[in-house]
Amino acid sequence: RGMEFSEKAQALDGQRVQIRGFMAPPIKPDAQFFVLTKMPMAVCPFCDNEADWPRDIVLVQLRERQDWVIFNRAIVTEGVLELGTKVDEETGFVSRVRLTDAVYETA
Repeated sequence: RGMEFSEKAQALDGQRVQIRGFMAPPIKPDAQFFVLTKMPMAVCPFCDNEADWPRDIVLVQLRERQDWVIFNRAIVTEGVLELGTKVDEETGFVSRVRLTDAVYETA
């Protein structure tokens, strides 16, 4: 709700979790991160100013580079949940929810 995290989310902060979703089209193919969305997104909102990010995204910072998955193929992502606003120094991307040390596989 709003800018507050639920009690369940706060209890999982710092824990290794799994989240199912879809990989948004990558900003660049060699990136070691991507955005996980609840619903498939065919267009990268960074690349098309007519598109908007959904409100329920998760930034996924990969443990190591993996191959990209087509936008409409479900994946299960596992990583350490981090809550709170953070600005990525390299990209300037602002996130409120992140998975770090993450890996994924197709669902």
